[in-house]
Amino acid sequence: MKRTIGFLGISLAVVFFLALAFRPMTASGSGKYLEGNPELPDSVAKVIQKACLDCHGEDGNGMAKSHVNFGKWNTYDAKKQAGKAVDISKELSKAAMPPGKWRKNNPDNIPTQAEVDLIKNWAKALNK
Repeated sequence: MKRTIGFLGISLAVVFFLALAFRPMTASGSGKYLEGNPELPDSVAKVIQKACLDCHGEDGNGMAKSHVNFGKWNTYDAKKQAGKAVDISKELSKAAMPPGKWRKNNPDNIPTQAEVDLIKNWAKALNK
């Protein structure tokens, strides 16, 4: 009986933490560290604030932040920023980011084609 209760408790804890990790989020990312960041043009920072920070900001998802963390963007060297910008551009271009659940919950914050083009041009400029 003790094993069953212990297994049930562990199972519930795992389900709880998985639900936290994969919950669909609504737009609420804090962009305070993007304001006045010389590494990011204001127009790019606005798109990132709108569509990326929920997962890729300081309060975001651990897995997402392992790919790019805008809270630490200014600590990346120029080469790393350029590489990450290209990756961001590619993911936005193929609509892989933001992810589907986020898009469903935040339809007004999905990047427009003009915003995707803005990010592409920014990435190209960083890689010159």
